[in-house]
Amino acid sequence: MYNWELQDAIVAFVDSMKPHWQAQHDLYTAVLYAFADLQSQLLTLLGYPPVP
Repeated sequence: MYNWELQDAIVAFVDSMKPHWQAQHDLYTAVLYAFADLQSQLLTLLGYPPVP
């Protein structure tokens, strides 16, 4: 019923990412904020009022 090899591979992958979690989190938030800022600028250029 369970695929233990797949589960072990997933656990190994997650464990290998642990030292880089803070860098991944920082990258994610930076990209998310940059995307939101870009979309806000685009909507402002299209005539929508900026939201405070």
